[in-house]
Amino acid sequence: MNIPEIIFEDNNLLVFNKPSGLLSIRDNKHPKEKSAIDAAMEHLAGAQVFPVHRIDKDTSGVLIIAKTREAQSKMTEIIMDLKMRKLYLALVKGEVAKEGQVTLPILKGSSGKVKISSTGKKSLTFYRIRKRFKGYTLLEVEPKTGRTHQIRIHMASIGRPLAYDHVYGDRKALTLPRKGRAPLVSERLTLHSSDAMFMYWKTHRSLHLRAPFPEDLKEIINVLETEYSIPKE
Repeated sequence: MNIPEIIFEDNNLLVFNKPSGLLSIRDNKHPKEKSAIDAAMEHLAGAQVFPVHRIDKDTSGVLIIAKTREAQSKMTEIIMDLKMRKLYLALVKGEVAKEGQVTLPILKGSSGKVKISSTGKKSLTFYRIRKRFKGYTLLEVEPKTGRTHQIRIHMASIGRPLAYDHVYGDRKALTLPRKGRAPLVSERLTLHSSDAMFMYWKTHRSLHLRAPFPEDLKEIINVLETEYSIPKE
């Protein structure tokens, strides 16, 4: 299988810029589908690797895999103690007026889908505006808790769902008409895990992992900048 772009590797960790469409870890719903864990094992000539966390199949970006049980334990501790800072880039529908936060509790159902519920777990998401377009906004989003589909449900709950989200959005492909050209049509989740930062036990320094924006999302942003820009007042 194709090995995803490697953004960091040493004796403890292997970090991919996972493409949209690739599972982080094989699960019961996709028992025969290849995953990032399979790619890591192939890259390491069959050596065993250990999952640290996961991001949605249709989300791209930073995915950390441990090479040893000890490294997995260290990373799990960092994540459970909320000592990892994670940033995402999210293209959402609508023109967001100002930065803010969402504190709505999230409840996970048996199907894996989540919803906002008073009986759910406390959740916190900050969002900041990177760029506004006509009808869309590119946000930098920082989840402070690690709930399933947290960014997706929080953005949808305030009326700003991802520009394409087949579960929490309107399920329609993102279609951007262009003057004199065929429209750009995309059915990839418009969410990218861009950065992860934590104190690395090996060096005792902050390790900043950064995943470059994927080409398909770059194309979407290029179209928005070219044909959906908001004139300066």
